[in-house]
Amino acid sequence: MASRKRSAARPQPAAVARATPPPAVAPAAPAGRTALRIFFALFVLYACNARMLAPGDSIPTRRLPFSLLREGNLNLDEFSWEMSPKGRLPYYVHPANGHVYSVSTFATAVVIAPLYVLPAWWLARAGVPYDDVRARVVEVVMEHVSAAMLAALSAALLFLLLARLTTRGWALALTLLYALGTSTWSIASQALWPHALSELTLVGLCLGLLARTPTRAQLVGAGLIAALMVANRPQMLAFAALATGFVAVHHRRHLLAFVALPTLLGVGLAAYNRAIFASLTGGYGGLGVLRGAPGQGLAGMLFSPNRGLLVYTPIMAFALWGGVRLWRVAGVPPWLRWLSVGVLAHVLVHASFRAWWGGYTYGPRYFTDVLPALTIFLVYGLVPYCRQRAVFALAVALAMWGIGVQAIGVYAADDSWNRTPQTLGRSLQRLWDWNDLQIARAARDGFRGGELAAVMLDAFTDSQAARLVPLEPTDLASTIDVPDLPETVPAGSRMRLTARIVNGGAQAWPAFNGEGVISARNLVYLMVRWFDGERMVDGDVLPLPENLAPGEALDMALPLAAPKQPGIYTLEVRVTQALDGRRGVIGPDALRREIRIE
Repeated sequence: MASRKRSAARPQPAAVARATPPPAVAPAAPAGRTALRIFFALFVLYACNARMLAPGDSIPTRRLPFSLLREGNLNLDEFSWEMSPKGRLPYYVHPANGHVYSVSTFATAVVIAPLYVLPAWWLARAGVPYDDVRARVVEVVMEHVSAAMLAALSAALLFLLLARLTTRGWALALTLLYALGTSTWSIASQALWPHALSELTLVGLCLGLLARTPTRAQLVGAGLIAALMVANRPQMLAFAALATGFVAVHHRRHLLAFVALPTLLGVGLAAYNRAIFASLTGGYGGLGVLRGAPGQGLAGMLFSPNRGLLVYTPIMAFALWGGVRLWRVAGVPPWLRWLSVGVLAHVLVHASFRAWWGGYTYGPRYFTDVLPALTIFLVYGLVPYCRQRAVFALAVALAMWGIGVQAIGVYAADDSWNRTPQTLGRSLQRLWDWNDLQIARAARDGFRGGELAAVMLDAFTDSQAARLVPLEPTDLASTIDVPDLPETVPAGSRMRLTARIVNGGAQAWPAFNGEGVISARNLVYLMVRWFDGERMVDGDVLPLPENLAPGEALDMALPLAAPKQPGIYTLEVRVTQALDGRRGVIGPDALRREIRIE
């Protein structure tokens, strides 16, 4: 009996074993295919937000590709620029040799120029001038598309890089964290600041230098990427210098191949900067910006409630630890240690800036350039510890916080926190005000995603094009009615009524100029004023929600705040056009009603 049991337990013959198929296991998708899916998904997400988040800094970059394709030059002479009352150009452009140039570098514009071929051809074919609202809409749309594409591409390539360092699952998770839980979403993907290209070039440089035995061609490509990185954003020079040192130490026989073309390009760029800006560093102003207090700047960049990395993206605390830990563990690719030195240098340089807080923006702008490196450091500072449930749960909570904060920045935040109750440049203590958080105020402002969709659509469907030019008072002739306007209202009360406006002039009224809060130049508004006799006691101007062609009617929201003191007041509503910050054109027609305030 026992013998038969032992016989039954013997292994099957080899022929039988070979005939038994192994359990079916779905093959993992190739990393390249996954990266492609990441790119398209993120591109759609980044580009679908019909808002304009950037200040004036990005205006020259969004226009320069048109100049490159249509004029064949790097100047911006063909575009109109609003002059200050003293006759000065805005801060983001620079006059030189009788021409106008972008203060920001031109590298991003050159890289994205191929995307502009069809829009530039259409503007030329349709005869649309640059001061037409349709042209301004095309500018903003192309800026959004270009920034979204650069940011999405950086995330896709980062996934391929992370897949070399950790498991496919962690590579995907960290990539999504980088794409959605950091300023990559709220800053790099939304406007043509140079940060998107900085991220992309840093990822490309790392891909080239992480190979154990890179070919000469790979190092030539890495050298060109390093040159593009510096040409785009001179503050990234530390990474290019460290990459050169790394190649000299680890791949010395390819050093000349690595530096030859970047050296030639650097000489050309220096000559351009010298000719246009009389400075080798171009429009960035040289070392004069390094006049801040590094200790204060570093504390602010990390912990400020309204600019700190660890407030807006707290999971990056693990990345900072990872940058330290990779020096202690074996098997780390040598380039990553050099990379950590570059991140440290980058942070210390920006901490020494007088404006370490990054200007009128949302969150830690100056960390955006190095977010790919910080995400790589999470492989060493976060992933090994996530075997512990408590750490994993904490990481998930911090990641979700970061994603929520970035979503608020993308869909809710505008520039109001930077300018009220005081402009940030005149009240830097607001950066440390825990009672007035930029994140919280933006969340209270509510959802603004798609706020430009109506004016963008209207620009191409109106029967008459709207030109951004000064109008005559007769062009602002109008019929205005507020049917639900009460005769008596409580003092200090707030009402939300509806105004119906008919364009009675011969010109279309423009409602969009693509310059955001930087300039209201040539836009038409509804002006609301309260008068006590002949004395104006309060007033406001309300932007039109869309262009208004001659003869067209528009119903728009009319929020009213009644005077705080009782009495009989006259409410006046009329159409006006802003010419600059101090002058305007007032339409000849007005709605005037006496209202009792009780």
